[in-house]
Amino acid sequence: MPSKALSQLKAMATTSRSPSEGGENRSRDRYLRAALTAGASAVSKVISFVTTILTVRWTLHYLGAERYGMWITITSVVLLLIFSDLGMGNGLIKAVADSMGRNDVREAREAITSAFVMLIGIALLLALLAIAIYPFVDTSRLFNVHSALAVRESGPAILAFLLYYVFSLPLGVVFAVENALQRGYVFTLWNSAGTIASLGALVIAMQMQAGLPILVLCFFGPLLLTTAFNGGVLFGIVHPELRPTFSAFSAHTTSRLFRVGFQFFLIQISIAVGMQTDNIVIAQILGASAVAAYAVPARMFNMILGVLALVSGSMWPAYADAFSRSDTAWIRKSFLRVAVLGGVVTALATIFLVFFGHRILMLWVGPQIQASRPLLTVFGLQCILYAYLQPISFLLNGLGKLRIQVICSLTMAVVNLGLSIMFVKLYGIIGVVMGTSVALLTVEVVPLTFAMRHVLRQLNHAVQKDDLINAELQIERSDAVL
Repeated sequence: MPSKALSQLKAMATTSRSPSEGGENRSRDRYLRAALTAGASAVSKVISFVTTILTVRWTLHYLGAERYGMWITITSVVLLLIFSDLGMGNGLIKAVADSMGRNDVREAREAITSAFVMLIGIALLLALLAIAIYPFVDTSRLFNVHSALAVRESGPAILAFLLYYVFSLPLGVVFAVENALQRGYVFTLWNSAGTIASLGALVIAMQMQAGLPILVLCFFGPLLLTTAFNGGVLFGIVHPELRPTFSAFSAHTTSRLFRVGFQFFLIQISIAVGMQTDNIVIAQILGASAVAAYAVPARMFNMILGVLALVSGSMWPAYADAFSRSDTAWIRKSFLRVAVLGGVVTALATIFLVFFGHRILMLWVGPQIQASRPLLTVFGLQCILYAYLQPISFLLNGLGKLRIQVICSLTMAVVNLGLSIMFVKLYGIIGVVMGTSVALLTVEVVPLTFAMRHVLRQLNHAVQKDDLINAELQIERSDAVL
């Protein structure tokens, strides 16, 4: 039995899915790949968590407070730059999953090449912009550092990070293609190896008394190298037919990718703005000291959503693959399974946190953060709303229904900000959670529920139509025998 499972995993790692496979085998393959991606992502998060704890401890002691502040600022910028690909990565996931679902290798290669060329162009523009403005930027004032060593290292440290980012942007194609082929677990394992290698490189650099710029290269360099190696294996061994070549570039495909990607970009940035403005609203109205009383309990509930996203997110490429194969029955069945299971697990976890969250916070951060039962209850409601929306969003992503999400996300960002400001003035910290919950319920839950029901009705109609066609074929075969 173990040898059979290993053989199946080996086959999955070295072959692509064929449209000639039986429906039952394809269904099992999709579920297995989604489970592997979710499991690998969970392991990766644990590795990242442990690495972060060790890195903070070692770098703080090694660099000192001022240089460590530069280190944290530089490493945190990565989160702000995830939007700089203008959504091309997500657009590529959708395009490749659709094309490979139809076994259209030429179209998939065009999409990969076009995205790769466009990301190279974006990287070059960012590099030229950085080169143009760098001589005029006082990097020591940018970081607000004063010691001679920190001032001297501030500029080279920024250049080291920019060097990493310029090369990493085109390599985002590797992440997108692996996910589109439902091989996200492969990318995650490579990335975990890079994270571990980064930790080792940092230790070696600190043993050699290296400066901050070298530490930046040691932290990001291994991640870059493992992604490049991953890409080499993917396009050189596993799927050489998908290898990007400039002859496969298509202006039409690039335009289509940009249109789809820009919709993903708007959705992502709207969600980020909507979620990040809560801290700003509290700080501006109640003072910075009140932010922790909101942010710490919020992080506790966000852990539930993070786990749920591992499962729901891994199903997105599977939906796209099934849709391109007209396997509508599988999409409907799988979505309902994920939505119901995720809803039940989220409800149970949320109820637990509502009743025992204050004790968890006491053990976690001590008595300085107090969360009342009403605050935990409203956080729980917000968590359930987000959990309800997650599988719907990934379903709509897989089916290419983006316009309604763009409209809802942009509206949500504005309504959430307005309600949060009003409710914080009236009710304090709990008001910002109330504002987000009301905005979610009215601006996203209601319209996206209608969109989901419309999609499910269409899928059900397609299933009934397929059943009717199959029944007619059976009758024809019976008549021919008779």
